Amino acid sequence: MSLSLVQRRIQNIVAKHARFGAQSFRMFHAGRPLSADHVNVHRDTEYNNLDTMWDFTPESYKQIDEILKKYPRNYKRSAVMPLLHLAQKQTEHMPEHGSTGWIPLVAMNKIAKILDMPPMRVYEVATFYTMYNRTPIGKHNIQVCTTTPCMVGTYGIGAYTILDAIKKHLGIEVGETTKDGLFHLMEAECLGACCNAPMMQIAGPICNDAYYEDLTPESAIAIIEKLRKGETPPPGPQNGRKGSIGPLGKTVLLGEPNAPYCRDLNAKA
Repeated sequence: MSLSLVQRRIQNIVAKHARFGAQSFRMFHAGRPLSADHVNVHRDTEYNNLDTMWDFTPESYKQIDEILKKYPRNYKRSAVMPLLHLAQKQTEHMPEHGSTGWIPLVAMNKIAKILDMPPMRVYEVATFYTMYNRTPIGKHNIQVCTTTPCMVGTYGIGAYTILDAIKKHLGIEVGETTKDGLFHLMEAECLGACCNAPMMQIAGPICNDAYYEDLTPESAIAIIEKLRKGETPPPGPQNGRKGSIGPLGKTVLLGEPNAPYCRDLNAKA
């Protein structure tokens, strides 16, 4: 098939999609949704380059020693993910560069040296996973889960209802930070609280990666406003239920049943 024919077919698909009023169109080979880090390649800045002064703290080096004990010496490269996470957590208290935490280039190079692996391997991990930030972001990183259960949601309230309410309230789009540097907004892949959809995770010095579940637009905005005031919003379900208890209440036996087990009952035809 000639290249020109392929191009015409793609143009026809895009045109057909546009006629049906779709808001956006992504080809099958498109990457992940917008996340906290929308930079595909590194660009030197005055605060993030090979000359940036950065190193793990003595406390972090102690944690590194404990982390490496969990892996065989010849497989210590497997510790790359926890070390990236440790580097990101260490930068939470750098308000001039964003307070949620991010990973400078020199930190990735330091990790490569500690683990005796090529720096490119560390870059590959840091750029693949959405939880690693390679650029400074806001103090509170709001991560709205948009995977299928949260997208469907409960009682007609899904992830994009929550996401749209937050965007409107903060005046930013996904992947952006508010002008005051307080809030950054991103989409997240499944966060594992599907029974309590829709939900979001908030990283930062106050929430510390807490989950906020069973959201409505009103409760999501209320959480944001508490953070704006420096208060700690209670994590977990926001509709009053405990854990993942359904509308029928507790359905798990808490003790021995009073009646005979089903297999001991006389079957009736």
